[in-house]
Amino acid sequence: MKKLISHILIALTGMLAVSCNAWLDVTPENAIADDDLFSTGFGYRNALNGIYTNLASDELYGKQLSWGFLSAISQQYNQKAGTISPMYADASELIYNTVDTEPVVTAIWEKGYKVIANLNKLIENIRPTDISLFEYGEEEKNLIYAEALSLRAMMHFDLLRLFAPATATNPSGAYLPYRDKYEAAVVEKCTVTDFIEKVLKDLLEAEDILRKFDTEYHPEAMYASQMYEPTPEWNARYRFNSGSYIDDMGAFFWYRGIRFNYLALLGLKARVCIYAGPAYYKNAETAAKELYNTYYQQKRWIGFTEGENITCNLNSRYTKVSHDILFGLYKKQLATDYEQAVWGSSSSSSTTRLPLANIPSLFASDNTGVYTDYRLTYLIGTTNETQSKYYTLKYNPSVESVVEAMENPMIPVIRFSEICHILAEISSYNGKITEGINYLETVRKARGAERTLSLTVSTREQLDAEILLDIRKEMIGEGGTFYTYKRMNLSTVPDSDEEGEINMTGSYVLPLPTSETTN
Repeated sequence: MKKLISHILIALTGMLAVSCNAWLDVTPENAIADDDLFSTGFGYRNALNGIYTNLASDELYGKQLSWGFLSAISQQYNQKAGTISPMYADASELIYNTVDTEPVVTAIWEKGYKVIANLNKLIENIRPTDISLFEYGEEEKNLIYAEALSLRAMMHFDLLRLFAPATATNPSGAYLPYRDKYEAAVVEKCTVTDFIEKVLKDLLEAEDILRKFDTEYHPEAMYASQMYEPTPEWNARYRFNSGSYIDDMGAFFWYRGIRFNYLALLGLKARVCIYAGPAYYKNAETAAKELYNTYYQQKRWIGFTEGENITCNLNSRYTKVSHDILFGLYKKQLATDYEQAVWGSSSSSSTTRLPLANIPSLFASDNTGVYTDYRLTYLIGTTNETQSKYYTLKYNPSVESVVEAMENPMIPVIRFSEICHILAEISSYNGKITEGINYLETVRKARGAERTLSLTVSTREQLDAEILLDIRKEMIGEGGTFYTYKRMNLSTVPDSDEEGEINMTGSYVLPLPTSETTN
């Protein structure tokens, strides 16, 4: 950690000076010099935008923590079915210390803590700053502060989920430092439970601020308030593609779907608490039910992509089914980078370099000729070989203007479908099988899976199996499957070679970088 901190101190000023140029191509009105970064309110805006840009980098959510490394260790890519890269081949074998995988693991750790250092620098500077520095006074200062706290919690939590044992194993050691100060001093490592408490503490401090901003002060950036009956589709356009709707406050206060918003905070809280184990399930349920009851059922701020927007022409299809995304990140070259990774130099190749594994078996129960599932029939493509290979269309470039602007650069980070899965799992744990089925069917019916679970599911074991099956379908190319396997402490999972199962024992904790284990 000492070596990492020294690198952070050298690079910090330059990293914080990243402007809004990559923020939906919106250039800030005022360019801020490095040494004046925190002397104006615009400097704080630029600092926060730079952090979002770094979160969307290849080392983190722009690749390795979504469709890259995490998908490979989730056994999503069949290394025997294509010319898969050595890094993903080794990752699929759960080998983390090769010449191809070790640099990836190290980069995730280092980039994650660099982002945290940036956040700490911003947080410490903004706390004593007078509200007169900000164009919109207290509301703007508080918003930036709350977003930074929330992102610090999120980044720490994902490092915990990668580099420490799951709570289901009852770990007793200390594993990672929770860095809540911008300093070079070595910070004592925390137990998993203490670490999670620190994550929740940051979220608690941010919660009221984000609630006020997104539901009272500036709700028009979260949903189509001027429409007589706002729809989930139009609400998503306001959150993710609001270029036509920006008011006098300017672009910084819009695009809330790719900024950490109040709905995202509720989603992250539910995610953290379900991971933390049964003692936290009540807290997970409270956050999840607020999303489900208030913002899905009552206000309809969020919802699922309509079938007609999934089954339409591929060039205008919402292949990311983005209307239920609570929080995403923005990477301008995302679709291009993914296409290059899948097809190489020629997008017309018939052989994908990232062939998906276990697709027929994964969808077998909802692909019988009677039942369908959009996630198979419209969100997964096939090559034109004799023995076709499968690949996800979630990152397929769209050419239709509205869909292209909204979907092509978006990296899903938190979905409402995950909230439904959490509620179904907690219901199952509490013995409320019918209730759990209803929550799970919310997702399945929205995705076109017409098989009626109540006809075949009557026990907790059966319901839990269906929940896991749906998570595997939902999280293709998004990285969440690995975290689910780990949280549930599954000893074996379906093998990427499609030859049975692979033993996950000892493979859920990534090794710390060499720089962290040597003096």
